[in-house]
Amino acid sequence: MSHALRRTSLSRALVGVLALLCLFLPQNVANAGPHEPGKIAAKVRADLKDGKATIWVRLKGEADLGAASRATTKVAKTKAVYDAKTAYANRSQAGLRALLTRRHAEFTPFWIVNAVKVTADERLAEEIAALPEVTSVEPVATIEMPKEPKPKPGRARPKAATGVEWNIDMVKAPQVWNDLHNRGEGIVIGVIDSGMDFTHPALIGSYRGTRADGSVDHNYNWFDAYEKCSAPAPCDSNGHGTHVTGIAAGTGGIGVAPGAKWIGSNGCGHGCTTDGLVATAQWMLAPTDLNGQNPRPELAPNVVNSSWGWGPGEAGVDFRDSVNTWITAGIFPVFANGNEGKTKPCDTSRHPGSYLETYSVGNLDSAGNVYDESSRGPGENGDMKPNISAPGAQIRSSTPEGGYGLMTGTSQAAPHVAGAIALILSAAPSLRGNVSAIRTLLDDTAVDIPDTSCGGTADDNNVAGEGAMDVRAAVQAAPDDPLGDR
Repeated sequence: MSHALRRTSLSRALVGVLALLCLFLPQNVANAGPHEPGKIAAKVRADLKDGKATIWVRLKGEADLGAASRATTKVAKTKAVYDAKTAYANRSQAGLRALLTRRHAEFTPFWIVNAVKVTADERLAEEIAALPEVTSVEPVATIEMPKEPKPKPGRARPKAATGVEWNIDMVKAPQVWNDLHNRGEGIVIGVIDSGMDFTHPALIGSYRGTRADGSVDHNYNWFDAYEKCSAPAPCDSNGHGTHVTGIAAGTGGIGVAPGAKWIGSNGCGHGCTTDGLVATAQWMLAPTDLNGQNPRPELAPNVVNSSWGWGPGEAGVDFRDSVNTWITAGIFPVFANGNEGKTKPCDTSRHPGSYLETYSVGNLDSAGNVYDESSRGPGENGDMKPNISAPGAQIRSSTPEGGYGLMTGTSQAAPHVAGAIALILSAAPSLRGNVSAIRTLLDDTAVDIPDTSCGGTADDNNVAGEGAMDVRAAVQAAPDDPLGDR
């Protein structure tokens, strides 16, 4: 055999071997090359120098939610969103998940946002970044919540003549209960906070996990985002969430919608992380059992109250995708607007309350004036923030171990709005899942507070938003529907 023929045969053999290897190599690895500069965040590179780090991997694209947008009921919307989001995540993350499985890496995939949390070393991070479907490798953010403002000296106002707390009377909730025979029945409020003491006498009856015979079932009703609770049941790390939940749906005169049901998570108390918040956001859209299995989007709440956030320039989490997914699924997003108004009067709205998509709440005192520490707008892109205002100064509500106490802040104002939405939706089933229509009702029926010191008009400004919430007017302005399904 000639030398030329040997070289030709050898070349053909090498080509054959390479072709065979390509068949057995995963496609994403076969095509992987050096990643684009800047894909890996500088902080991640610094963290990886010490060994392994927990990273947040974002991937390209997002699900088509057209079917959800065309759905006409809230249940249909949430199911369509869940189906589209999970199917897209499974497809788009397949290559990354395969790589991580081969490398025996610890990872958690998410579907409400197209992202995967991974524990990786430097070599694995480089491999991940080389995948063409990966857009960025970021650190997992940790958010430290600011302390709530201290109540001013003095005593809280006594209960109103109706036997309820002054703040509940101020938003005219008792008039809805008594005159319109509506206490929020048939509506579910989700609360993301520090947790809840579900055994509190004012909360146990309105907890969705409480059965008619008095027993409790925490499946689909409670999510422990950080595994802080000693038992598979709701707990509260600092009392804040118990207080907030009482204002939204507590019984005994402390809650706006005592006939509504609540479900909850400790997704963000005095501190929270990217993965904890995102996991909580997707649990709210499709609650699971206590093992995190068997999701049921039909059990999603009608409204979610979030009394947390971070200020301009502070480290935070991109929560916009989660908020927009909730809205497409027909879930109303209520956020506290922040408590930095005294330090810097204007431009202090906290994220995500500052987002165009969210509905944020400012703080009023017992005289109906904007509390000095309530954050003012504008929000992003010059949007008026807060959107509306409600009582939030020296509010008496439930505290752990069966107690009651006073707290002050937009954290206390926001759940008044969540409770009001429950009353609106209980009265008008046709509005369930229609976030924009509910916003319009709240906006149009609020009582003007004409303070333009941070911009805006007497009707809508960056101090009080549309003004003081009037839940009786909102319910009366809602469509007069017959009772219907959630």
